[in-house]
Amino acid sequence: MSEGDSVASSSGLSDESRSTVDPPGPEAITYRHDPSLVPALAGLADAACEEADDLVTASLRIRQIAEESEASFDLSALQVLTTTFTYHLATRPFMSAQPGASLVPLDGPSTFPMALRDADSDVRALWLSLYSAVTHPVVKARCADIVFSLRLANARDAAEEAVRAYLDSIGSSLSVTEQGTGLLRAWELARSVNLSSMMQQVKTVMLDMAESLLNDGEEGHIFINLLDALSAPQRKKNAQPVDPRVDDLLDRALLGYPGTLVVGQIAALVRRRAAATDDDARARHASEVEVKAYLSDADKAVDALVIRAHLNDAASLARRLNVPELESLAISRLQSAPPVKWQTIVTEGKIPNAYIRGYLRPYRRVDTWRKALHVWFNSEAPSGTLASNEAVARSVLTRSVFTRLATTVVFGPGDLPRRVLSEDDAAFEHELVRAETWGINFHGILLADALDIIKERFGIPCFRDLEEFIVASGTHPASARALAKGLILYWVSEFDACVHLVVPKVEASVRALLLELNEPVYKTQVGDGVGQFPGLGALLPYLMENGFDPDWERFLRTFLLGDGMGVRNLVAHGFMDTVSREKAALALRAYSLLVLITSHEHAERDAGLVKAGLANPLGVPSRPWWRRIGRALRAARNELLR
Repeated sequence: MSEGDSVASSSGLSDESRSTVDPPGPEAITYRHDPSLVPALAGLADAACEEADDLVTASLRIRQIAEESEASFDLSALQVLTTTFTYHLATRPFMSAQPGASLVPLDGPSTFPMALRDADSDVRALWLSLYSAVTHPVVKARCADIVFSLRLANARDAAEEAVRAYLDSIGSSLSVTEQGTGLLRAWELARSVNLSSMMQQVKTVMLDMAESLLNDGEEGHIFINLLDALSAPQRKKNAQPVDPRVDDLLDRALLGYPGTLVVGQIAALVRRRAAATDDDARARHASEVEVKAYLSDADKAVDALVIRAHLNDAASLARRLNVPELESLAISRLQSAPPVKWQTIVTEGKIPNAYIRGYLRPYRRVDTWRKALHVWFNSEAPSGTLASNEAVARSVLTRSVFTRLATTVVFGPGDLPRRVLSEDDAAFEHELVRAETWGINFHGILLADALDIIKERFGIPCFRDLEEFIVASGTHPASARALAKGLILYWVSEFDACVHLVVPKVEASVRALLLELNEPVYKTQVGDGVGQFPGLGALLPYLMENGFDPDWERFLRTFLLGDGMGVRNLVAHGFMDTVSREKAALALRAYSLLVLITSHEHAERDAGLVKAGLANPLGVPSRPWWRRIGRALRAARNELLR
C-alpha cells in the first residue's frame, strides 16, 4: 500500500480528498497552493518536531498527528509537508577544501525525494509560506534552508534565519548527530553570505559541543567533522585565526578516542595543523600515536589472520609516515606472529577422461623417446589461452557478489600479507591469475604424467644422446646441455635440483632472445649504481612488443613471477623447500619453450626469424591450419603496429 493510500484512508482527511485518491494517480498528489491551508500545516509541522530524534521521525509523525486531529487536511499538501522532512544534510568529505554540510538532493535526477530544484511553483510557494509561519527551530531551520537554497527570498535573510534556527536546535530532542550536522550546515551558511557576527557564535557552539563529546568519549565522527571544519585552512580574504581551543581539543582527542579509524582521522587533522605552524615534533607525535593504535589493535586481537592484518597496516603506515623505528617493530612482530590456520574450500569438478586419455595417447603410441619428447616439446601453453581465461575472470567478477563486497588480501611466503586488492583492475588481474593458475596446476599433472610415461616405456635416455637430440633443433649447446640435465634430474626424482637448475635459466634465455633483437634492455651505470640487466618481469614486455605469443607470455608471467605462483622468486630466495614433480615438469616446460627458439649463434638469424619464432614458439608443422592462420594474422598485426 502506498503512502498516499494510507493517508487517504485516515480519519483526518476530508471526503473530497478521499474521492480524489481512489484509485490513486499522478493527479491525486499534485499540490495546488492554497494560503488558507498554511496555518494548519505549520502547526502540524511544529507538532511533528516535538520530541523527535531526527527529521525522518518527524516526517513519519505527520501522518499520525493528522489521523488524530479533528481537522481535515488536503492529501497533496500533507504529501509535500512529509517530503519536506525527507531532505537531509550531507557532510562534505573529510579534509575537503570547504568543509561543512549541504542540503540534498538539490539537483536531479532524484526519485524520492524529488530534487529541490525540480519542485514546481506551487510547492515552492508552500515552502516560502511555511518559512514565515512555523515556529519550532527544527522545522524553521529546514524551511529557511530550502528558501535559501532555492533563492525564494532574500538569500542573506534566509541564511541568517536558518543559522539562528540551527543554533536554537542545540539542546533539543534531536540526536547529537543531527545537531552536529546542523551546526556544520550553519557554519557553511554563515560563511557563504559572510555573516561575520554569527560565524563567531557558531564557532563557539561548535567548540562547546566538540569538548562535550570529547569529555564523554562519544560520537567520534561528529567530533572529527566539527574539528575538521574549525581547523581547515581559510581563504586569505576572510581568514580568521584558528581558536587555540582547536589545537588543544585535537591533542586531547588524539589520546582520548579509541579505534584506528577515529585516531587516524584525528592524527591527520593534527598533522595538518602542525604543517601550518611548522611544528614537526607535533606531527611526528601524531604519526606515532596513529601507528601505535594499529599495534594496540593487534595486541587485542585473538585470530592470527586479524593480528597479521593489523601489524601489516601498522608497518605500511609507519613506512608512509616515516616512522622507521615503529616500522621495524611492526615488521618484527609480523614475522613472529602466530601461524595462520588456513581453511580450504573444496569444490568438485569433473574433467572428462577422454581429455586426459587424448592428451596422453601420443606418449603411449610413439615408438621412440625422441618422438615422445618431440610431442612434449610441442604441447600448448599450460595456462591455456589468454582469451578464455579473461572470459572466466570477467564472468567471476560479474556474477560473484562476494568478490564485490569483500576485501581481498594476497599472502606470500611465511603467511605475510603481500597485497590488498582495492581497485577493479587489480581484482580482474587477480581473477585472471587464478584462472591461469588452475590451468597450470592441472596441466602440470599431465606434463609430469607424460614424462613418467616416457621413462616407463623407454627408460632414461643417455645424457649424450639427449643433449644431441636437443642441439639438433638449432639451439645453443649450453642451453641444450642444461635442458638435458634438467630432464635427467626429473627422471631420477631430483625435482628440487631440477627446478633450481632450469628456473634461473629461463630469464637468461629471454635475455638472449632480446639481445638477438638488439632491444635496449641493459641498464647503464648512473652515479654510484652499476650497469645491469633488469629482471624477468621487465624483460617480458619487450618480448610482447616483438610479437611473442600472449598465451605463453601469460604462462611465464603467472608461473614464475610474484603476482602469480612466484616460482622464480621462491627459488631465488630459498622459500621453495619441497618441489613437487608437477612444479618440476612445469619448470622444464617453461625452459624448453625458450631453449628451442634460441639460436646457436646470434649472427645466424636476423630479427625477422627471431620474431617468427616468438610468434610461433611451437613451430608451424605441429599446428592445425586454422591455428596457423590465426597466429600468422596476429604476428602480421603486431609487426604493422610497431
